Amino acid sequence: MKTLQERRLELGLSQSQFAKAAGINVRKLQDYEQGHSDINKAAAETIYKLARFLGCRMEDLLDLERIK
Repeated sequence: MKTLQERRLELGLSQSQFAKAAGINVRKLQDYEQGHSDINKAAAETIYKLARFLGCRMEDLLDLERIK
């Protein structure tokens, strides 16, 4: 599973560019990338915005192994 940071870097975007394009707060993105916030507990709207921008499923962004 690719991390959010790996996906962002593949696009060649800075955190601020990525956050702005996806429509989320840059600080929240930083928290997810650095593990300070659990992306599994993110608001559905945030996961949706990220997935929509990345062209993936919402499930692809979650750490489903941690949920089991």
